[in-house]
Amino acid sequence: MPNAQKILKLGNVAIVAPAGHGKTEIIAQIAALGKRTLILTHTHAGVHAIRDRLKRLSVPTSSTTVDTIAGWSMRYAHAFPKAACPPVDMPSNGAEWDQLYRGTLAILNISAVREVLKASYERILIDEYQDCPSLQHTLAIELSKIVPTTIFGDPMQGIFEFAGATLSWENEIHKSFPLVGTLNIPHRWENKNPELGAWIAEIRENLIRGDQIDLNDPRINFRISNDAFDMSVLFEGIDEKEGSFATIHCNKTICYRLASATNGGYQAIEEIAANRLSQFAIEWDNATDGEGRKKSISSLLKDCFNKRALVDGEEASPEETALLNEIGIVVKALNSEYYLESAKKLFSLCRQHPRWKLYRSGLWRDAERSLLELISGRHTSMIEATSEIRQRISHAGRKLPLRTVSTPLLLKGLEFDHVVVPDATHFTRERYANAKLFYVAISRATRSLTISAPSRFLQFDEPMI
Repeated sequence: MPNAQKILKLGNVAIVAPAGHGKTEIIAQIAALGKRTLILTHTHAGVHAIRDRLKRLSVPTSSTTVDTIAGWSMRYAHAFPKAACPPVDMPSNGAEWDQLYRGTLAILNISAVREVLKASYERILIDEYQDCPSLQHTLAIELSKIVPTTIFGDPMQGIFEFAGATLSWENEIHKSFPLVGTLNIPHRWENKNPELGAWIAEIRENLIRGDQIDLNDPRINFRISNDAFDMSVLFEGIDEKEGSFATIHCNKTICYRLASATNGGYQAIEEIAANRLSQFAIEWDNATDGEGRKKSISSLLKDCFNKRALVDGEEASPEETALLNEIGIVVKALNSEYYLESAKKLFSLCRQHPRWKLYRSGLWRDAERSLLELISGRHTSMIEATSEIRQRISHAGRKLPLRTVSTPLLLKGLEFDHVVVPDATHFTRERYANAKLFYVAISRATRSLTISAPSRFLQFDEPMI
């Protein structure tokens, strides 16, 4: 594998980077050697990770530009609107995103734009290339004709096949970006659990070949179970383990149900699209009285809290009774002129109920923050307020809870000390990229990996790489 200095001297090339093998580090090292580097990736979280690594290596911010492919394209397309004809606002569907990228391609044919790019950058680095759909690939090729371009990615982490990221590395990508090497040092596990890192590397090769996977290996914790809601799998030995935890399942609905079943022991995280938050905003704005506002909050409460009922013979404590009385008073105030302040108070009181356990804390907190936006007068509708909150999160990122339950799609690019994969056979039934989804899930673990399944053997479709 060439080092950063040698890569910098090469033309248009590709580097394959398995999970945890130092991709972000080598990107930062290459940028540190250059004077004018453009680094493109797919998510704001990726942008933050690269910027943090550049800062750690003391790379001057003046020598690098880090952006998402979408953000960079928006900036250039809107700088030349007559030639690019981009969507007026942020693209909201596939057709509008295609319009944006076609417009960006159009302006790259303008000689003045090409000269600007040549003068602005001496090297372009594109991260997470496996997530590029066809038009982004075409855009990268055009950029590489102007400025030498190095791409980084892992075909085994290409889990966005459902969204059109189906490029063949051998037949399409390497025609324009020849393979120069594969990162082969598993840095993620070096000082934590080298044996686990070795097992994950072996499984990656097995998955590529379409070989059967044997889970009965001493380097991981395998448990016989066909129940995704087997709490013994999620909590086994958890008190003796330190660090972060993630339970990973492909089905978003099951993730929410798992978080609820753990009684808040694990927290479900929200997707960037924040569809449930948007639903709450619409319900709130459509409400014309206190009853409508109560319904919108009650609906959200149902989706965020596990409410344990009193069992036979159990009575509510005096503190709980007093709290419920206070909640009743605040609910009535939702019909007053102070309904915004009352709603904010209601959100706070719900957190205090001893039998109501919050398992979608991010969603509940985002709704609270949106209420604060309305109370401050910065926005006049809940839809505007929640849009502002979503925008902040997409750029600044969200702090993860200590114990997370979510999908491979939302946890891709992150790492956790301990990972649990309940009823792993469900991965084999995924319509798209099932072997890749499994690889992404298991490679999030750095110290321990627990997998449950009804049988020690798993068989995946041979992946499309």
